[in-house]
Amino acid sequence: MKTLKQLITPFSMAQFFAEYWTQKAIHISTDDAQKLHSFFSWNDLNYLLNYHRLQEPDLRFSMNGKSLPHTHEPQEWSDRLRQGATLIVNGVHHRVPTVAKLATDLRQEIGYQIHVNLYCSPAKQQGFDCHYDTHDVLILQIEGEKKWFVFQETLPYPTPEMKSSSQLPPKDPPYLECILKAGDVLYIPRGHWHYAVACEDPSLHLTVGIECQTGLDWLGWLIHELQQNSHWRQSLPVCVDDNTNVLEQHLINLRQNLIETLNQPNILHKYIDALAYCDQPPIPISLPGQIGNDIFPNGFMTRFTWSPLHRLCIKQIGEEHYQIQIGAKRIDLKKVPVNLVKNLCDQDEFSLLDIADWVPELDFDGDIAPLMTRLVTEGILQIKN
Repeated sequence: MKTLKQLITPFSMAQFFAEYWTQKAIHISTDDAQKLHSFFSWNDLNYLLNYHRLQEPDLRFSMNGKSLPHTHEPQEWSDRLRQGATLIVNGVHHRVPTVAKLATDLRQEIGYQIHVNLYCSPAKQQGFDCHYDTHDVLILQIEGEKKWFVFQETLPYPTPEMKSSSQLPPKDPPYLECILKAGDVLYIPRGHWHYAVACEDPSLHLTVGIECQTGLDWLGWLIHELQQNSHWRQSLPVCVDDNTNVLEQHLINLRQNLIETLNQPNILHKYIDALAYCDQPPIPISLPGQIGNDIFPNGFMTRFTWSPLHRLCIKQIGEEHYQIQIGAKRIDLKKVPVNLVKNLCDQDEFSLLDIADWVPELDFDGDIAPLMTRLVTEGILQIKN
């Protein structure tokens, strides 16, 4: 968990998850004002606004707790910021490579879906009224300073349907007041009410949303699994003359089938495996290699790397038979030596010369070249420039 560890230092992972995760907010301060600049900067924001055709709801403004009407005119964006409005850009992880890598690393480390939005607030302005989010958040203060107020939850573990707008805010004072400075991080559990006010300078921060799975999500997955069973797709019996006996027996049979399903020895691991690979970003496009052109541009010195946005998983199916999975993509490899597979698992990048050292018994034209070509065209491997 290198990325998360970097964000929560000096707290240890054990302390963070035992004392704060889903329980209470924590302000993680630093003396390094540039700690988070590798993820985002004013220049990145300017590039987004100047070269991306951002439209509502991906780009919006809020002022005094209310959303402003959408405008397509960039000049009006600057005017609104000068007038005190807060700029919000959703889905920054879809648009900025460094933020995409941040989201992917956290997705792999925490195990849940990640999304990242940015907020730019003029000095001394509050963009939103007190509210709570239905997901956990990490606030990464990129530039400027912002004062935060965090209150206890009034509804534990709210689901996405349980919006704060339908709830009464807490009457007790905030249990955490802090000023985030550049480089600082703030963790807020879902359901904990909060608001923030920019200080003397404009504030720029990223909000990392963590969509944790719950028992309800497991039941949703289970419903999807049960759809493969015709008994669960069958219409319930009609109660003729208000006689419910047939319906009751049908429900008893379904209950027994559900118990048998839950008692299957692999059902829990099947869901855990599904969690590891759901909501993964698509395989990156890498041309011209993926269309089969110029696979070995530097001959035997050509280097390859795995997708930086995905976790690599290699499973043994049988003797010299393996399955590679990256994201939602799976391919089978047969008659592949175990030494080659072991070395592929251990390396972030490698060259054709490395492969020749690992498995000198393999023929380049008959074995190695077809294998590498397949992995590149399938998007599993990328040619490193």
